[in-house]
Amino acid sequence: MFKGLQTYLFKKKQILCPIIFKGYGTAILLEVVAIVFVFAIWWLNHTPSLEGIWKDFHGSNDIIGTFCERLELDKPVRQPVNTFSSIIYLKVAVIIFKKSWLEKKINRNYSYNKTYFVPEFIFGFVLLYVFCASSFYHASLIKPALKLDYSAVYFFSLFPVLYFSGKWSLINNSKQLRISNKALTIAFYSIYIIIALLLSFYTPKGKEHIVIFINILIFFSFTVAAVFAKLKKDNLNYLVLSIACIMVALVWFELDKYRVLCNPDSYFQPHSFWNLFIALSGFYFYVYIQSEGMAAAATSTRMHSV
Repeated sequence: MFKGLQTYLFKKKQILCPIIFKGYGTAILLEVVAIVFVFAIWWLNHTPSLEGIWKDFHGSNDIIGTFCERLELDKPVRQPVNTFSSIIYLKVAVIIFKKSWLEKKINRNYSYNKTYFVPEFIFGFVLLYVFCASSFYHASLIKPALKLDYSAVYFFSLFPVLYFSGKWSLINNSKQLRISNKALTIAFYSIYIIIALLLSFYTPKGKEHIVIFINILIFFSFTVAAVFAKLKKDNLNYLVLSIACIMVALVWFELDKYRVLCNPDSYFQPHSFWNLFIALSGFYFYVYIQSEGMAAAATSTRMHSV
């Protein structure tokens, strides 16, 4: 009985905390990145010559009054806690880049690199963009930075739609289409970039959250379809966790919006938990993509060994 319980708990732990790298090298690297970032924020806010750097840029009362955290309007980093919480996007991006590079270096299976390396690598760049946009926005609270932040959210929320659409099109390509997989991949990523840019520049003011919510609903629909199509695949747990993290992030966003559990001077801000769970959603989605690639590589290896 206890052995069965231990096995069950071990499997759950592997799902919640998948082992991406062996050893402590990557963990140390991520901690160093966080320490450098927090030191950079401290240095910027304690440099007198940088005070008032944003005063000549256009802000707005609706931007300034959006978050619980107390503002330091004369400082280069007006929201230190929310700005620092963006580091989680960079950490996930570093994990993706390093793991993808190792997979390509090992080059165990060409089809794996061909099909799954590209979306992993591009998703890493999306998270890097989210980190830059989110940090810039919370540091400055100016209108151009807000536009950039929404743009990053569009790229992030559209990516699962791109991945599922592209993967299913590649699977059915040989049966229905007469174009190469490379051309189809380029077409999908081009469409993805164009749609994200159009949303970034032409979404009417005040409608941004509606667009993001629609993207999340589409992602949810793809997840439900994947679950019902492959009920026994263990890697679907990562997909479900990705959606669950988004739902939790939305709760924290609303708590911040309506000043629930709000302490302006706390190091634990509701919006920082929004960043945390959105980044965790991205992490679990990456693990899902990676597990799909590993499964495909294993299947290909078995077929070639027969």
